[in-house]
Amino acid sequence: MLIGRAPLRISFSGGGTDFEDYHNSHTGYSICTSINLYTYVIAKKRNDNLLQGFSPDFASHLSPSSYKKVKPLWGHEIPLACLKELKFKEGLDIFICTDVSAGSGLGSSSSLATNIVNVISTMKNKKWSKNKIAMLAYKISTSNLKWNIGKQDEFASAFGGINLYKYTKNKVTVTPVKLNKSTRNEIEKNSLLFFIGNRKPSYDILSEQLKNINKNKSETINALHKVKELTLEMYTALRKNDLNLFQDILKQSWIEKKKYASGITNPKIDAIIKKGFSLGAGAMKVTGAGGGGHLYMYAEKSKHKRIIRNMSKIGIQNIDFTFTKDGAKVVDVGDI
Repeated sequence: MLIGRAPLRISFSGGGTDFEDYHNSHTGYSICTSINLYTYVIAKKRNDNLLQGFSPDFASHLSPSSYKKVKPLWGHEIPLACLKELKFKEGLDIFICTDVSAGSGLGSSSSLATNIVNVISTMKNKKWSKNKIAMLAYKISTSNLKWNIGKQDEFASAFGGINLYKYTKNKVTVTPVKLNKSTRNEIEKNSLLFFIGNRKPSYDILSEQLKNINKNKSETINALHKVKELTLEMYTALRKNDLNLFQDILKQSWIEKKKYASGITNPKIDAIIKKGFSLGAGAMKVTGAGGGGHLYMYAEKSKHKRIIRNMSKIGIQNIDFTFTKDGAKVVDVGDI
């Protein structure tokens, strides 16, 4: 029996430039960190050739079925797509769950795809690189599941840590951001994460974003160019331990991100961010596609109690988290 765990992520800057429609022509960059919120996969071979799936997040059970007769079921789309792409047809019980709800904006769906590819490839005795696992998970997500996404989330989950990702046609280069211990601790100490409410599926927002890119809409393209520039500046700032500049770039990146497409922000989000600044936050951004999910906030540690208390009063939940260094992992626990 194999148990897989893969981290979720928070993107500091550069999301959107990881879309092929952009980086195949312009090159993209993003910086993000893995966090200690995860997707989980438990996989155990069966003595028959049937597939059984469990997805408690969706209260969904895929009853034992032959691979030829299995029907897509809500909550099981990702494992079914992964098994099909990997040509896995042996008897299998597979259990999947995550630490967050769907639509979190923390890359949970991509993390799960990465996790399943890692687990099933291990079950097939494949020794694939992190890069190959991430790229295959991305292929499954876009070609099989038809998601409108970039490559950042699969790579962030596969590699883990705080990295600069460079996106060119058919290639992703991963460069660890080398922080000294005190700088890393300072960023983590000043970081807050809030759940601001489930968003609608990101399809509409991302579809509009891709449409704007393909139509070469100047506002969207210029914003992506600017975010790419800011991401490289952030990388330099982090290497120089300049956290004031890191905060300023984080703030500016959100301003530019809102230009990608309508729906990334809304009156509720604008009000929450306005409230955060009034309480002393230095920078904020909605994670993922936008429209809801989670809000990342950078604020001096001394202001956290006041911020958390007042955010709670308006129904905004603080989420405890830490940065992590490890990406997707698989453990063989034998025949328990």
